[in-house]
Amino acid sequence: MQSELEQTFIKKFVEKDKQERYLEFLAKEKNRSKFTNELHYFKNLNWKLFREISGSESGIAVILAKVKGKKNISNCYAISNRPEFDGKVFSIDEVIKDVVGTEEIILIFGNAEIVYYEGEAPGNRYISI
Repeated sequence: MQSELEQTFIKKFVEKDKQERYLEFLAKEKNRSKFTNELHYFKNLNWKLFREISGSESGIAVILAKVKGKKNISNCYAISNRPEFDGKVFSIDEVIKDVVGTEEIILIFGNAEIVYYEGEAPGNRYISI
């Protein structure tokens, strides 16, 4: 069940030496959990492309500020350890209302122009720069 958007995300935001491994995990539904189970403490993002969202910042406000300047972004794709979110597309309003604040999730906005990662709390929230 690997979508083109998941491939784009992996190739753009994951460390090069882990890309093939994760692409293989996401290529087959039975192996998908090998990837999603790592999301609570995902260590293999290319951290040079992200900034931490501090505890005093609202994840929602940071996302809205990033998305606001991008007219072509109207929805978001989720990769999550939670089946109710994983592989689903959400409108920006739905993401803000129902999804942000969910641990173990990667939100991919547009065509991977913006990526939000939320691991296990407390903190552990990042957005692409």
